[in-house]
Amino acid sequence: MRLIFADEEPHLEPNPRRDRMSGVPAISATTLDRHSGRVLRPGQVVRAPGEPMPVGTIYRYDHLLIDESIILDDAVRRRLESTVKPIGLRLDCQSSTAIVPGQGSHRVPVLLGGQGDPTAVDAWALIQRFRTAMGEGRLPAEVADKVRLEHLMVCSKGTPGISGAEPPAAASHLRPLGRIPVDMVNPMPLRRSMDRRIRVAILDTGVPKSHAAFDVSDRSEGEDTFVVVDEEFQRRLGSQADSPALPLDTPWDGPVHEPTLLGEVASHFGHGTFMTGLIRQISPDAQVYSLRVVHNDGLAYEHEVVGALNHVADQVEAARGGDSEAIGVDVVVLAMGYVDENPDDPPGGWIGSSIERLTNLGVTVVAAAGNQSSDRPFYPAAFAAYPRPETSAPVLSVGALNPNQNVAMFSNDGPWVSCFATGAGLVSTFPGEAKGSLMPDRRARASFADRHRESHDPDDFSAGYAVWGGTSFAAPLAAAFLMNEMTESGMPEVDDSVQVAAWAHGALKRLKNR
Repeated sequence: MRLIFADEEPHLEPNPRRDRMSGVPAISATTLDRHSGRVLRPGQVVRAPGEPMPVGTIYRYDHLLIDESIILDDAVRRRLESTVKPIGLRLDCQSSTAIVPGQGSHRVPVLLGGQGDPTAVDAWALIQRFRTAMGEGRLPAEVADKVRLEHLMVCSKGTPGISGAEPPAAASHLRPLGRIPVDMVNPMPLRRSMDRRIRVAILDTGVPKSHAAFDVSDRSEGEDTFVVVDEEFQRRLGSQADSPALPLDTPWDGPVHEPTLLGEVASHFGHGTFMTGLIRQISPDAQVYSLRVVHNDGLAYEHEVVGALNHVADQVEAARGGDSEAIGVDVVVLAMGYVDENPDDPPGGWIGSSIERLTNLGVTVVAAAGNQSSDRPFYPAAFAAYPRPETSAPVLSVGALNPNQNVAMFSNDGPWVSCFATGAGLVSTFPGEAKGSLMPDRRARASFADRHRESHDPDDFSAGYAVWGGTSFAAPLAAAFLMNEMTESGMPEVDDSVQVAAWAHGALKRLKNR
């Protein structure tokens, strides 16, 4: 198992021949509807005069992300509201409470009002209407950077294609090895007692309440467990739920099953547990700070991910300020992302700002490059391609390798990818309560003993382990390699942003030179 770095520093290269729908994950209509999602298809959308043709993405059609400066400016907000009133819509600003107070952005649901046409509820069309009003002088120009789509962020694991459907055999080379129950023979490595542990925040589907491979506690308990969860943060997150999907109001990986009558294990159930187990195997002396921001179907809301990233940054600042109850974090791992609708792929938006805030604090961000077999930049991983001050921590975008060290066919690739780690055929922890409706091919009672014999049950994970694949799992492996190198070099004597960033850069340089 190795970490392989790109031959040159990550950067972006324009690709005018790239298909405009390249890199857009295929998601079933049922799953999209569960999250108020819509696919932006360039040839089927309206555009304001002078606006370039967009490229494909996935967004929430009844939500916008609006900067709080607009929410708090009565005059500008009224002008926005007057722009949408003629088509029977209203901007409902009543739900504009930030997940993290002062994080600088709020979500504003776009709701139908009066006798308007329900089909007019579309965030993209509304933004084009705002841009038209700006061109006509009816709205200030700065609104363009303060009103954005809310992207649906997709986890970088599993099979690309329609959820719950098996791709054709001819396309099998495009998918990671699917989730398979296995048992673990090797014991987990010993975890040493330490005064100060390197800590990694994993923002994903959460963890189980218990697992034989690691112990779990809430941050309020102050225990030195391998995993620390944050029930207070989850309650705040869940209190703002506004979609048909179940709220993420607890830190626990779940629900087990898809919301259908088939009894299948949900497509991304166990995703965060699998990531956590990889850290446990490679970097046992670390501690995982688990925040649940991904639903069990693999989708996350951009504003909730931004809120979680800013929550981590707040914790880092509080810990350095002497708050003994705060959770200081050294590395953040993200396994989800989106492709931006802007054809020039500029950095920006609140997720870019939250990544920049973390790296300016010296926190390294490691993000999965995506599984769409595309060279189209996948954010936030592609932020690795943008230059940063030497005093800030790095951003790593991680693609997936097969066990033979060749790049996996399903992995995204391109000049914006920093490095590659094994992301196919990995074994890691999985919630033992997962058991689905799929049955063994054969089952029979033994003729000489009171027991059953059966072929491999494809969705009985009671052993607590699985084989899985995806760049989602290459990212925590890359983070674990880096954390081990950081730990071996010793913690900085002064816990400030510049020294912590230099600590991460030094470890990264040593890894590259091996």
